[in-house]
Amino acid sequence: MQEMNTDIACIRIGKNNVITVTCPEIGRQFLRKQDAVFASRPICMSAEVMSKHFSSFGVQPLGDSWKDMRKVISSHVLSPAKHQWLTGKREEEADNYLVHYLYKQCGGSNNTGLVKVRKIAQHYCGNLLRKIIFNRRYFGEGKEDGGAGVEEEEHVNSLFKILSCIYAFSVSDYVPWLRRFDIDDQEKLMREGVKTVGKYHDPIIEERIQQWKIGTKTEEEDLLDVFINLKDADGNAFLSMDGIKAQITVSCLLNFSHFLPKMKTVY
Repeated sequence: MQEMNTDIACIRIGKNNVITVTCPEIGRQFLRKQDAVFASRPICMSAEVMSKHFSSFGVQPLGDSWKDMRKVISSHVLSPAKHQWLTGKREEEADNYLVHYLYKQCGGSNNTGLVKVRKIAQHYCGNLLRKIIFNRRYFGEGKEDGGAGVEEEEHVNSLFKILSCIYAFSVSDYVPWLRRFDIDDQEKLMREGVKTVGKYHDPIIEERIQQWKIGTKTEEEDLLDVFINLKDADGNAFLSMDGIKAQITVSCLLNFSHFLPKMKTVY
C-alpha cells in the first residue's frame, strides 16, 4: 500500500474482491456510513453446509429475510422474559453437574483430587444446552458418577469439529470449481461434524414437531418448543424443519465459541 501510495486498494483473489484500507477516515466510512453495504456475512462453503443452505439466523447473509428473522428471534427467543423463563434449568444444571459432579470428582478414596476444569466446563455447557433446548441432560444414559457419557462426548467433540471449520480458510471459497476436489478436507470435516450432531438432534426435533402437530404436546417447556411455535405475520410456521435444525446447531456452536483459542486440545 505504501509503495503504491494509496490508502485504499481492491485486490482480486479468485472470485472475491478484497478491499484493504490503511486510512482511519476511510475505515470509518466502511464501518459507519456504508455499513449496510459491507456488513453482510461472507457466503462460504462451511456456513452453507452447517446451516443447511443458510437457513439459520446466525450465518444468513444480510437482507430482508435476515432482518425478519432477527426481529423474531430477538423478541421471542433472546428476550429477557425467555431468559428468566429458563433460569430454573440453568440453576438445575449448575447444581447437578458443575457443583455435585465436581464435588464427587474432588472427594472419595478413589480420586486424586485433581480435575480437568476445562473438560468439566465444556461438558457443563453441553448439559446446559441440552437442558434448555431439548429438556434433557443426556442423549444416552450418562455415567454413574453423573459425568458425560459416550454420546455426550461425541456430541461435544463434533461441535468443536464444526467450529474448527466454520469460516476457516478454504481455497474453494475463492476458486469455486475446486470445491469438488475438497483439497483442504474442510468440507469433509464439516459434513462429518454436521452428520454426527444431526444424529442426536434430528430424531428429537422431528419427534417433537410431530407431537405438536397431532396435539400430544400443548405446552412449551424448552427452546425447541419455542422454535417450533414461532409464527410469521400470516400465522404460518416461521421456521421450516431444516431451519429449526440449523438454528439449534448454530445456538450450540455459539455457546462453545468461547473455547476457541485452545480448541485444538479437545479432540
